Amino acid sequence: MFKKFFENVIKPKENLGGKIMIKGMNKGHEKLASWARSFLDIKEGDKIIDLGCGGGRNVQYFLTKAKYVYGLDYSKMSVQVSRELNEKEIKDGRCEIFEGDVSEIPLEDESLDIVTAFETIYFWQDIEKAFKEIHRVLVVGGTFLICNEGSARENTNIKRWADMLDFNVYTGDKLTEVLEKIGFSAEYHLDEKKHIVVIAKKL
Repeated sequence: MFKKFFENVIKPKENLGGKIMIKGMNKGHEKLASWARSFLDIKEGDKIIDLGCGGGRNVQYFLTKAKYVYGLDYSKMSVQVSRELNEKEIKDGRCEIFEGDVSEIPLEDESLDIVTAFETIYFWQDIEKAFKEIHRVLVVGGTFLICNEGSARENTNIKRWADMLDFNVYTGDKLTEVLEKIGFSAEYHLDEKKHIVVIAKKL
């Protein structure tokens, strides 16, 4: 029962448990997300997409800085909660939240300035394919930000979750290697707790 509830971390279900998990993540991840967002230089005219947008908290933040923000998630419940949180901006025509797969982003080539992925690449089936798709939708010089709780599986802040839910945890060296192979320049930053932020620029 315990594990079943926490499987909502991977893909929140269309039930009360899924909704509770999403709303909890909006609050629980905010400190980490705030640190990661400090690495971005967001301009008013930027177009941004948050992949694996969950409950929409990062979308909400980006809407205070940029003219247009998208959110994408493969969980129907996440899309529902994110749309509720950003309802006014959606009605105002400044925001779209849609259900979909990170390896098939429904946007045109070079249509985005910033792409973000907070606490989500653990669950992507093929990160190289997803990174290629992100490269496609970014403008030249555009930024791709990755933020993860842990920078290695053995980190105490992520190991219990990774062992219980059996997901992938990538080191900064691995992520920069894959990103640079695709056509990004990339660097990563760790804080004292081994949280990681990767900043990649499309060449």
